[in-house]
Amino acid sequence: MFLKRWIKYLIGSVILGSFFFVSSSAYAAPAVFVNGEYQHNAITMGGRIWVPIRALTDQEWLVYAYDPKTRIASVHDKDNTTTVELRVGEKTATVNGKKMQLDAEVVNKNGLTYVPLRFITETFGAHIEFNAKNGRVIVRTPTGQAQYEILMQGDLTEARKIALKLTRVNGEAPQLQFGEGYHDFRYTFPEGEALRFTFNAAGYSEHYYEINDEGLAIHKWQMDHVANREWGKKPDFKSYVYFLDEFMASLFTYGIVDAQGNDKELGKFYYDGLKDSVMSIEGENRIDIRPQRH
Repeated sequence: MFLKRWIKYLIGSVILGSFFFVSSSAYAAPAVFVNGEYQHNAITMGGRIWVPIRALTDQEWLVYAYDPKTRIASVHDKDNTTTVELRVGEKTATVNGKKMQLDAEVVNKNGLTYVPLRFITETFGAHIEFNAKNGRVIVRTPTGQAQYEILMQGDLTEARKIALKLTRVNGEAPQLQFGEGYHDFRYTFPEGEALRFTFNAAGYSEHYYEINDEGLAIHKWQMDHVANREWGKKPDFKSYVYFLDEFMASLFTYGIVDAQGNDKELGKFYYDGLKDSVMSIEGENRIDIRPQRH
């Protein structure tokens, strides 16, 4: 029993630590996001961005393999219509048998094979956009693009699940002072919405995020109850749904609070193992569908 509770506490600490990402303005090189996930291993060489090839793994898009004997990384799409070979230490790539020049050598660093991001995404037709103002590069594989469209326009419950899995961009929020004994997390969404949410970490801190057009969760407000310090502007949700995960007790509660502050609990249950952080709310319709970007 003690071991089980210790594991839950450890998981909670790891989850909490994974929520916060320092603003990309703190880095000289652009911050790279693949399918909404920050790529901390991305590097810049010769003014070009390189990422570990595994960061672009998508069973609906690319298949890759690395031969340590020949030091060749092979990448092909699922239909085998395009095949790329890159040899570590060389400035050339072979695309369907044709040699092409690269801007820098292919490298293997800390056991990871790095490939030129723009070359790979453009060769295989992934979505890529550069945000020079905020120092970000956004990449979406076919699976990531499908999830992005659900996030922006799709089913409310599925969009909320995707929103909560995104890397959270902290902006200029001050460093938190952490409490002791994290035992529950609470999420709230405005009724009918998926692109705005708050996160409460066991009462020690509260946070508000908005999903931008890039599909990233941008930090807008923080209340550090340990340091008694507030940053940003607190949101005003007229009515909202909430999802409370008391993970130390394996107890999940969800409900809705109306504009008058009346709390209607919709469900409470114990669970075993990992679970989603949101539930479907009967009768709730989505009202924040965002038009497709072109």
